[in-house]
Amino acid sequence: MVFGETAAKSVEMLQQISKRAEDLTPQEQANSFVAIRRIDGALKNRDSRIIFGRRGTGKTHILSYVRGHAKSQGDISCSIDLRILGSNNSIYSDQNRPPHERATTLMRDLLADIHDKLLDEYTSPGSKLPKAFGEKLENLQRCVKTVVVTESVEERRTIAANERVEGTASIASELTLTTASLSGKVGTAASSENATGSEVISRGFPKLSVNMGDANKALSDLARVSGKRVWVLLDEWSSLPQILQPYLADFIRRAFLPVQQITVQIAAIEFRSTFRVDFADTRIGLELGSDISADINLDDYFVYDSNALTATEFFKDLLFKHLSAFAGERGLVESDGNKVLGAIFSQERVFSELVRASEGVARDFINILQLAAMRSDDSKISMIEIRSSAKDWFERDKQRNLDTNPRARALLDWIRDTVIEGRKARAFLLNVDSSDPEVEFLFDERLLHIARRSYSAQDEPGVRYRVWKVDFGCYVDLINTARNPDGFLGNGVMVADGGDIEVPEDDYRAVRRAILDLEEFKVNYQKSA
Repeated sequence: MVFGETAAKSVEMLQQISKRAEDLTPQEQANSFVAIRRIDGALKNRDSRIIFGRRGTGKTHILSYVRGHAKSQGDISCSIDLRILGSNNSIYSDQNRPPHERATTLMRDLLADIHDKLLDEYTSPGSKLPKAFGEKLENLQRCVKTVVVTESVEERRTIAANERVEGTASIASELTLTTASLSGKVGTAASSENATGSEVISRGFPKLSVNMGDANKALSDLARVSGKRVWVLLDEWSSLPQILQPYLADFIRRAFLPVQQITVQIAAIEFRSTFRVDFADTRIGLELGSDISADINLDDYFVYDSNALTATEFFKDLLFKHLSAFAGERGLVESDGNKVLGAIFSQERVFSELVRASEGVARDFINILQLAAMRSDDSKISMIEIRSSAKDWFERDKQRNLDTNPRARALLDWIRDTVIEGRKARAFLLNVDSSDPEVEFLFDERLLHIARRSYSAQDEPGVRYRVWKVDFGCYVDLINTARNPDGFLGNGVMVADGGDIEVPEDDYRAVRRAILDLEEFKVNYQKSA
């Protein structure tokens, strides 16, 4: 057993594993981190990038790993949690305030937070940063302080029934910030009538005008005089209102990315992030692949049905390292991951079922494991405990997120009826060009998973499909029944370890049967509504 003691003690140890990386100390984060060989080199290079991944896939842990790497190289890191950025965080979500005011406050708070992080680095004991660095920090602080936001207002005033006057007014307000020329059209209208019957109607078209050059120069000077690379690590990007995200992205593109000594890494949820928006006369934000790399997506690596061997090895290492990190001075009796599995699980395939149930999400893996450990009490964890815990976790954490989205709930029920019970399959195909907000919502909430981002059948050259997999919790209660979905995309269509879809020779009808027709759902849903 773990620690060479009783099963009850093993269960107690499993319960101590933290589910969230931000709750760990830096040392615990370092000790429990499992490097992903495919992306380890990319994380350490100096390119700016976006790291995609849903909640619980390990984005925060990865940024902590990058911060540790930067420190080991003698570089400077500024780690910022965008959920708690600034003292005026509530302004970002206040829809009663105009977007230009909210975006201004957001950018100002980001720059101010970076200033504070750099000041801490400069004043920390043992700092070797030169005195000139402190002088440049003052320049950065000054350029944070003053931003002028102008709003052009078209005004129409009716004084009498047969008399009309048209004109234009300009409003200027002094705020605090830095950066680019951001422009977008946001219309507002208001009307009033006085005792004589006159009416006023105004429509505003705000334009953000920020001195980007000052911010860029201040950041460039800081990086130059420090003689070090500055890593700006932004976590929880998707917590920001989507209407503001392109403005912050544009600020980063203009103020940060041109500085060669600055690396920006952003952790975001794919379908909850908007990095660019196009207006009639301008484009603001970051263009993925051109302005910034977006080559790491944690949702692609550890879905069991896509790559069973890789997923199993990763989660075995994750369990061993987490137990080691929380074992304290006593340490573990077991010297490697295989021995830990033997101590905790009744059979090797029980652990494989846990990996399958987690669907590539580390936080789900830990939660299901802890529920199963409580059920097992003083014995090793068995298959029935993994499946019961997976169902419990699905209903407790995932399914209840559908309460706010009845259309998504209806879609998931329809997929379950059509795919799982109708075709006895666990996955389906959608054309990559098709887009449905409820499919994206189900993906964000970990009820659907992407098994493969691009697939094409030989009899349909040029037509690309995305392979979607239904969550384990949707069909766990059907296992060992006549309705068990024992195929991946249906009869005869399997997935080899490594993610390759295997189709019987000359039988691509199986692939065509796996294509889901969302239009059928839309028609049925409209009828029921």
